[in-house]
Amino acid sequence: MTRTEFLREQTLSGANKCKRTPVPEHSVADEKCSIAERKALALKWLFDEMPVYIGPKELIVGTRTYLSAVEGNEDGHDIFGYRLGVIVKYLNEKDTELFGCDQSYLNKTHITPDFSIILDKGVDGIIASAEERLKDGELNAVSREFLSSVIIAYNGLKDFIIRYSDEALRMSKNADEGEKEELLEIARICKKISCEKPETFREAVQLLWFAHLGTITESHQFVNYGRLDVILYPFLKDTPLNEAQQIIECLLLKMYDQYDLQDGYLGKYSAQLVVTLGGVLSDGENAVNAVTMMFLNAIDKVRLPDPEFNLRINSKNPPEFLDSAAKLTVSGCNNVSYYNDDMFVKSLIGAGVPAEYARLYGFDLCQDINIPGYGDTWLAGELPLIRILLALLDENTGFETFDELLCAYKNKIAEAVEDRINRFNEAQRQVILYGSGKSDEYFDGIKNHGKPVNRDGNTPMAPLPYLSGLFHGCVEKATDVIYEPYPVKEKGFIFGTATEAVNSLAAIKKAVYDDKRYTLKEVYDECKNDFNSENGKIMQSVLWNCPKWGNDDDYIDSIAKDLLDYCLALCKKYKTSEGGHILGGIHQPHPVPTGAGLMATPEGRRAGAAVSVTLTPESGTMKNGPTAALRSASKIEPMLVQWNYCVMINYFASVFKGNNGKEVFKNLLNGYFKSGGMQHQPNVTDVEQLKRAQTEPEKYRDIIVRLWGVSARFVDLPKRLQDEMIARFSC
Repeated sequence: MTRTEFLREQTLSGANKCKRTPVPEHSVADEKCSIAERKALALKWLFDEMPVYIGPKELIVGTRTYLSAVEGNEDGHDIFGYRLGVIVKYLNEKDTELFGCDQSYLNKTHITPDFSIILDKGVDGIIASAEERLKDGELNAVSREFLSSVIIAYNGLKDFIIRYSDEALRMSKNADEGEKEELLEIARICKKISCEKPETFREAVQLLWFAHLGTITESHQFVNYGRLDVILYPFLKDTPLNEAQQIIECLLLKMYDQYDLQDGYLGKYSAQLVVTLGGVLSDGENAVNAVTMMFLNAIDKVRLPDPEFNLRINSKNPPEFLDSAAKLTVSGCNNVSYYNDDMFVKSLIGAGVPAEYARLYGFDLCQDINIPGYGDTWLAGELPLIRILLALLDENTGFETFDELLCAYKNKIAEAVEDRINRFNEAQRQVILYGSGKSDEYFDGIKNHGKPVNRDGNTPMAPLPYLSGLFHGCVEKATDVIYEPYPVKEKGFIFGTATEAVNSLAAIKKAVYDDKRYTLKEVYDECKNDFNSENGKIMQSVLWNCPKWGNDDDYIDSIAKDLLDYCLALCKKYKTSEGGHILGGIHQPHPVPTGAGLMATPEGRRAGAAVSVTLTPESGTMKNGPTAALRSASKIEPMLVQWNYCVMINYFASVFKGNNGKEVFKNLLNGYFKSGGMQHQPNVTDVEQLKRAQTEPEKYRDIIVRLWGVSARFVDLPKRLQDEMIARFSC
């Protein structure tokens, strides 16, 4: 058994959970210092006290062992979760009295730091930068407290790494010769990178992993990896390629070492993260390198659903990049997705993002574009398009023409977009006041609102001193990342349930205004009744058989283009309070719970039925095959898409078997991108295998399925999500 095979079995068996333990009660709330410094002291305590664990045959070490205990475990075994993360009390009664509440539980997620900062500077380099900045006598109190908190946090990371060095030394004393040599090398590397910059490839990967553990110890989940091939390539140097390949495989296995954690929604670990590969460098030249290809090889060897790999496919990339990726896709590695890099870079620049930053983009979990370490594009607002349509019909079903209905719908969308962005900007302004030293104005805002405002987890009660060290501009401007001192100020905006909205409009146009089979009121009344009357059952069938999105049908595609181009163009009208542009995106995650809370809709969908993932055809409606579905998607104006965007197609695995499937997929993707398509998430699956896996899960444990922005092992999903996945392949 190879090292990779052994470590994979260790991961899937949850062997490392032997060191998992509930975080002990601890408080630093009475320490005589600022909130930011106390938050850093809480993090340092975790670094100093969290049990360390080095598993057999590990080359890359480190894991999070303090976690939240999951209540209600019936079999009596220790089960741990991450939803509440690891929280040490750091707010005191005076804080909560001053702010009027406790928001320490809030947290910034959907973000991507730049790990090259710590690889280029080392831990001591980040500490030294903060210490040097502290010498500025003109800094206000908030800035001085922030810099002090960074120093405390990174001294904690330093301690944590040294503890792993000490543990490796301890273990080496009783190890056999081969194991002893490996443990001594781990001890050497950890001791060195606890303070110095890494020099070798293995040192860089190990420091990167410790740096990531720091982010999820502080921020709990959804802090992504960024462009690891670009970050790590400068350290490859003369490292033997087989040695570097083994290190990358070990890194991927560490990225899945929290598999044993529980989550009530997906049933298993779902705090998945994203690695971005490929694309171009800041100068516009090809970014694919030897490390890129090692990652693709490692995906094939490891075959686990996490992390996700988002591939930036650019015309300057060497052909072997797409060739290797396509081979993974047709083999069922459904944690790989593809982005039209030429168009995304062009669109970001067109939206106002400077070219040198636009070319650096990476991703967070939900396919949202971020500029790692230079900006945080999450989130100016989101709008569920189908709910806006239903709200309009609840107010008025007397529109005499379809154009009149569509005009009213667009106006309602425009009002909602403006409202959400205005509310975002007000919250952003209030939070940033505190960070700029204007606490009196911030607290005046609390009085006006009745409670502290927060912007997607940004609150003065939950500073992030550790994460701040991995963002450009934070130490330089002596400002925590929650106050957004980084250079890229853009934010994204999501339009959700787009497929249901488009299909509903087409069904209304066809059945009400073209064929005059029903009135709009009759359609809406039956939606409220879930089509349960005798007439409703017939109507439901009629509506469901109207033109549907994803079939290259201009009848509905023209409606989709009109509506979605309009929505995305609305974003261009607005800016954030910090002067950033609003980036337009179309995205719909969580199809099962989103649909569960939604009434029947005018395209014939029943109440509670799952919705589609973003621009994916609704289950059972893709009649003309994947090429037609991709043609429909390519009709949306690409220059209006700068943020989140997803077209997921569910392919029967048989499509690619015996037909030189890799070339078939490459031709499909290249044709789609050449026609203006922006993104593709393929799901290549044998649906009969999925059905068998429900009854014999032990035989099919390696099947990976794409849910939305996340992937999972099919057998780990609860039955309701398994059933929804199988339903996607219905005709």
